[in-house]
Amino acid sequence: MLTLAGDILNWAAAGIVFPLMFLPAAALVAHGRGRSTLLWFVSIAAIVFAGLTFAALAPALRITPPMQTLLLYFTIVAAVGGVIFFAGGPARMIALLSPLLDGFVRTTGRTVMWLILVMAGVQFGIVVLRYAFGVNFIFMQESITYMHGAVFLLAGGYALLTNDHVRVDIFYRDAPPKHKALVDFLGTYFLLFPVCLLLLWTASPYVGASWSVLEGSAESSGIQGVYLLKSLVPAFAILLAMAGFTNAARAGETLKAGA
Repeated sequence: MLTLAGDILNWAAAGIVFPLMFLPAAALVAHGRGRSTLLWFVSIAAIVFAGLTFAALAPALRITPPMQTLLLYFTIVAAVGGVIFFAGGPARMIALLSPLLDGFVRTTGRTVMWLILVMAGVQFGIVVLRYAFGVNFIFMQESITYMHGAVFLLAGGYALLTNDHVRVDIFYRDAPPKHKALVDFLGTYFLLFPVCLLLLWTASPYVGASWSVLEGSAESSGIQGVYLLKSLVPAFAILLAMAGFTNAARAGETLKAGA
């Protein structure tokens, strides 16, 4: 059952989440429902075949998926493309998805940030119990790691949306809006999205192995939920991709307005 659930999540990420990332690019380059949807599909196909070619030629990878798998994948992508076309094209789909993804990422980030106060309270309690009463609870110590991981990973997308990540730049701060939009757009597609996909790809077996044994703490009195903690890694990648989608959509609108 866990293997089946993992396979379903992988297919959903590869067949739905990954293709939707390219909607802002298709909407920026092509106009009209039909042409932009066709460009979107061709872009997905080109990237997939380029990746498969690289994987087949790389000695360390040697990945050659069977033809049935490729047919199933492109059937899913074609179905998603049909939904996009009948919804009004990439531009219309962006208008529908962007507020939803933006709201979800912001709500998640604002919610988990309350864990900072809880984390401080628990840490204070640990210090008082240890040095005032000589009592130590492993599960309290481990809960700090869980809460810190949740805040760091689940609020990453929110920090990207609100531009709260630390920037080390020379030109971006004083650049005109169009140049900033171009940097954001290209940075999202050439840096952010590839990292998100790489995280999802590499974390899948790591998280799956943890779930298969319901991995818990090495201490008997610890928190028996390490598999839940590790699941925050793909959640981080998905939330970051959602934030990147919203940023790319906004940058695309700025670029179109300034064209």
